[in-house]
Order: sequence, then structure tokens, then C-alpha cells
Amino acid sequence: MENSKPHLLFLHSALGTAADLEPLMSIFRDRGYNTHAFTFSGHGKGAAEPTEFRIDLFAHDLENYLQKHSLQNVVIIGHSMGGYVGLYHKANFEDSPVQMIFTYGTKFNWSEAAVLKELPMMNPEHIQENFPPFATQLQNKHGDRWKQVLRSTAHMMQNLERLDGLSREDMTDISIPVILILGDHDRMVTTEETQLTGSWLPHAKLKTISHSKHELERTNLREMADAIEAEII
Repeated sequence: MENSKPHLLFLHSALGTAADLEPLMSIFRDRGYNTHAFTFSGHGKGAAEPTEFRIDLFAHDLENYLQKHSLQNVVIIGHSMGGYVGLYHKANFEDSPVQMIFTYGTKFNWSEAAVLKELPMMNPEHIQENFPPFATQLQNKHGDRWKQVLRSTAHMMQNLERLDGLSREDMTDISIPVILILGDHDRMVTTEETQLTGSWLPHAKLKTISHSKHELERTNLREMADAIEAEII
């Protein structure tokens, strides 16, 4: 008998790869769901360097994946940047098969002040000096290109609002259910910016996951999975 549950497509965060999503995906596979993930252009070991990192580029990656695998009845679960890409895709691509979007720790405030706050953690030298375990983690994910991934991500962040920012009009055009999820100890994304975005979406809900930070490895994944499944069912 064919599995009637929706296809769950997981989208990773900036500086991440599809492998980061495996612990969450495995929970859903154990519950009988079809799970999918891919790594965005320019990320991971052996990746070719794109001209520049853009939300639009990553949305085209998503479109290509959907078409290649002929996916219908798709639910997107996007971590941080992955959630932004999912919303951007739904707002800009006609005939999208995406029926529902979950975002976790997705930042919507990309003002100059907000970007300046995040830029130090996009500086390879700063990370090597002050956060050597994080530098090692990035090198393990992206190989020798890890510094370039940081610089390309910083450039994207500085230009995101001007080039690919989601406007209030974009949000009001997204007519599917969107569930905006935050960890209760997320220091990167504010409740205020999440609530504001939710007020623009016609069918939005906000959920909070307890004992959880921005990073997936510091998130209560089973509570998140239960919250997501409750909305899907």
C-alpha cells in the first residue's frame, strides 16, 4: 500500500549541510514519513562555488529538487535559512507543490543593525581565534572551503534585504499554513520579529520549543517533531 503521508523536505541552515538534519529526519522516518533533504549550492565538501550566495539561488536549488523527484504534497521543514528559502520559494514560484511550511529559528529581521550583530560570527579569523571547535566543525562540513563559505554567507546577509528580502506583500500571498517555531533560548531570532512575520501570513501559527537554542544539536528534537506532527495530522 502506498504511503499516503506527505513528503517531508528538510532544508538546512546557513553554514550547514543536509547531514545536520539527519537526527530530526530519523525521528520522522521511524514514524513512517517519506523524508528528503539536499545540500544547497556552494555548501559541503566538494561543492562547486556559485557566483554568489543568494536566497534566490537556493530557492532554485529547491525547485530543481522538487522537479527532479516529481514531488507532490510536500511539507517543508526549514531550519533557520532553510525556512526563509522555503517561504521565498512559495512566494516566487508558480505551481509550487508545497502544501505547508514549518520554520525553526528563521530570522526575518535583516536590517543593517541586525546584520552587523551577526557579522563577527561570519569572520573566519575571529572564529579561529575565539571559537576553535566551531572552526573545526565548519572545516569538517565544508573542507578547505569553509572560510569562503563564511565570507559568501556574510555577503549574502549584507545584501539579503535589498536583493531577496521577503516583503509584507510576499507574505500575504503565501496562502498555505505556515508554522513558525522558535526555541525558548534562541539568542539569534527574537519573538517580536517572528510575531510580526506571523501577522503578515494569512494562515500562520507560532510555537515555542522548550529547553532549545538556535542550533539543532541544542534543540529538543522530539518535542519539535511532536509539534510538527500534530499540525500535519
